[in-house]
Amino acid sequence: MKKNLLITIASILAMTAPGIARAQLYVTAQIGGVPTVTGATLENFDESTPPSILTLSGDAYLLSGNSAIGTAPYFSGSTAAYFGESPAVGFDASEYVAVENGGSATFNFSTPQNYFGMLIGTIDALNRLTFYDGANNLIGTVLGSDIPGITLGSGLPSDTSYVDITSTTPFSKVVADYVGVALEFDDVAYARVVPEPSGNVLLIVGLCLLVFASRRKLVKSTE
Repeated sequence: MKKNLLITIASILAMTAPGIARAQLYVTAQIGGVPTVTGATLENFDESTPPSILTLSGDAYLLSGNSAIGTAPYFSGSTAAYFGESPAVGFDASEYVAVENGGSATFNFSTPQNYFGMLIGTIDALNRLTFYDGANNLIGTVLGSDIPGITLGSGLPSDTSYVDITSTTPFSKVVADYVGVALEFDDVAYARVVPEPSGNVLLIVGLCLLVFASRRKLVKSTE
């Protein structure tokens, strides 16, 4: 009986514990926002070449200013000051990344991460971020249509939002692309954070242990 109960507990954990049976991606966004975690590594792309973690493929470019390829993200709130950018309010005056249809921007991390944030200009439904683990297995995908609290495809620069994504399963690669006109982004942040244990998992485990203890006491009393 003890063996069967332990198997039951393990089965429950496998079905409900984050990152064991399935990954979950939690998404938030805020106009003028900043990363929701402390101690993240920051990248503002203010170099003449892409940083070592970023690979641009196909129609993907490091740009500055507005052009036929892309429109620079629009700063507001605390974003620019947090990343050492300028101006505090207005179009991004430094480098940013633009990805056209058929291009991609791939971030490869030497150590697994759980948090990823970026400033995305005028979010469209088909903006896409795809997350992979260290073995290149798909963890999940976030589309523009998955991002809460924003107006999709408004065309207004002031709708530029900082998007925060936390994964219950560590990821080693993120691919940003777009099936449409262009995806423009800047000011990436990434970090390894430990997701909080699920309250439901702890409750279920506690109940299982109580059942095990009561049955064990019952067996002893009948001996």
